[in-house]
Amino acid sequence: MANPTPGPSDFRDQLAELRRQLNDRIDRISTFDATQMNRAVETLTQLVNDLPGQIDAALAIEVNTGNVNASGNVTASGTVNGVGGLRSSGAAGTSLASVPGNRQTVWQIYDGSNIGLYGYAPSSITTKTDIEEVPYSPESFLRCMAFLYVYKGQVAIRDDPDNEYYDPGYEVPSEAGYMAQHLIANGLGQFVTMNGAEPIGIDYASFAAVGMTVIGRAHAEQMAAQAEEIKALTARVAAMGG
Repeated sequence: MANPTPGPSDFRDQLAELRRQLNDRIDRISTFDATQMNRAVETLTQLVNDLPGQIDAALAIEVNTGNVNASGNVTASGTVNGVGGLRSSGAAGTSLASVPGNRQTVWQIYDGSNIGLYGYAPSSITTKTDIEEVPYSPESFLRCMAFLYVYKGQVAIRDDPDNEYYDPGYEVPSEAGYMAQHLIANGLGQFVTMNGAEPIGIDYASFAAVGMTVIGRAHAEQMAAQAEEIKALTARVAAMGG
C-alpha cells in the first residue's frame, strides 16, 4: 500500500537529501552578492525551521510488520487500500448523536474486485429499476424464530489458553438473533450474506424492515376483512329485528 506519510526509512533518505542541499547552498554562498546572500539565508532559515515538523511527522508513524500506527492524523488524497483489517478505536467509541450533519448506514462490499470497499446503498427510486412487490408471506418471517446464543469464539476467550485474548475470568455475553440457515430454508435467502455456498451473516436492517411491512400489511388486510364481516352481520341482525 502506498503510504502518504513517509516512514522512518524514507525520512532518513529525506534527511540525507536535505543535508546535501544545505551543503550545496553553503558551497555557493561565497560567490553570492548581498541580495543573493540574504535570499539564501532566508531559504536556509526556513528549511531549518521546517525540520522539527518533518521529524515529528516521521516519528508519528511506526512501521512494524506491516502495521501503520499514527499518533496524529493521516491524510490521503486517493483511495487507501489495505490487505489487513481496518480498525479504529476512536470510531468505535464515537457517538454521532451530538454531531451535526446527516447520517447514513455504511455498507461494505464482501467479494468481487471491489472487496472491502466501504460506501452506502442508495434507497431513492431514481436509482432502481425492475421494481415489483416482494413475494414473501407473513408466515415466511414468523417461521424464523429468534434465539439466545453465545459465539464459540467468545467461549474460546474464556476457555482456550492458546487464544490471543485468553482470559479465564472473561464473562461470555449472551446474544439474541436469528440463524442464517433458517432464513434460507424459509425462502428469505435474499437477506443472507454468503461466502460462496456458506451463509455467514444476515442483513438485519432489511430483514426487519421488510418483515414488518409484510406482516403489518397482512394484519391490516385481515382486520379490514373482519370489519366488513362485522358490518354485514350487524346489517343482517338489524334487518331481522325490523
